[in-house]
Amino acid sequence: MRILLTAAAALALTAGLAEAQYKTPSAPPGPTPGGVHIAPNKNVQITPAPSGDEELALARRIPRNEAMKLVKEKKAVYIDVRSLDSYEQGHLPGAISIPLSELPNRFKDLPAKEFLITYCA
Repeated sequence: MRILLTAAAALALTAGLAEAQYKTPSAPPGPTPGGVHIAPNKNVQITPAPSGDEELALARRIPRNEAMKLVKEKKAVYIDVRSLDSYEQGHLPGAISIPLSELPNRFKDLPAKEFLITYCA
């Protein structure tokens, strides 16, 4: 039992240390094309971009009643990211249809200065 607890504690500590590590950029090897030498900035942290699953895990989630309240108060808009066929079969009242695959190309179609609530089910 002690060995199991010790192993679990060591694993948790190791995982915490691994997440705390980051890389800092190194100085370019000599002057840049403009002849200016740039010193490394020790305050800059470079972390890898999150994968799709990590991005989803980082997405803010709000309870259904809060979403409904925001939309009712005209502080938010529903964005239905399902296919157009699915949208036409049924959607939340007032929802805007922008399929997920088209979303990056249709940012201009999103309402400005409003909280956007995406859904796909």
